[in-house]
Amino acid sequence: MIHALIPDDVNPLGLMLLAFVGVFLPIVIVKSARRLGTGPLPISRSRFYQQTIFFQLFLAAISAWTAYTHGILAMPLPQRPLIAWSAAAVIYVLTVLTLKLRWASRSDASKRRLYDILPHNSGELVPYVFICIVAGTAEELVYRGVMTELAQRLIGIAIVTIIAISISFAAAHAMQGLRSMAGIFVIALACHALVWLAQSLIPVMVVHFAYDLTAGILIPRWFESAAQ
Repeated sequence: MIHALIPDDVNPLGLMLLAFVGVFLPIVIVKSARRLGTGPLPISRSRFYQQTIFFQLFLAAISAWTAYTHGILAMPLPQRPLIAWSAAAVIYVLTVLTLKLRWASRSDASKRRLYDILPHNSGELVPYVFICIVAGTAEELVYRGVMTELAQRLIGIAIVTIIAISISFAAAHAMQGLRSMAGIFVIALACHALVWLAQSLIPVMVVHFAYDLTAGILIPRWFESAAQ
């Protein structure tokens, strides 16, 4: 990250962002996932996609304003382009290669839950692509960009900050199931490493988008082929 020449403190807006996105939101999502259990989504996929897009854009806007008030520039170009993009490619390939292994180890209920929130046809794929774009940019801006910087200003120990933000990020994906949360936590750690290596959010945003899109295309096919 690149910072303005201001004291490394966290203003009330930053504290509220950390409390809401880092603590309150994951708790609400985990409780909602437990309450839903193995049942189907209570709303249609199209409505779920719309709500997800609008909410993530809202969080991104709040985070961008918070970053501005703290002098955080979260979108510089990669400082070491060749190394950064090579590392991004490696992370993408590894996550996709392990996706099949992680899918095979899921329970039937976990597979059904993930299948329920992914596109089932070309008509649903279009809004899902928008979700991938929004998630790839907004989530990285919020978690790996703004929240990591704010939490580091408070905690002061990088590894503790990264683990805390990664736990929060994984918990925010509780709707995908417990096994997914564990995998997302590991992926989050790799994303933090990529941000540190690139000194930019752009490569990790591209990886995030590409991985989500790939998973959204492959997983429904695997589920449907196994059901035949």
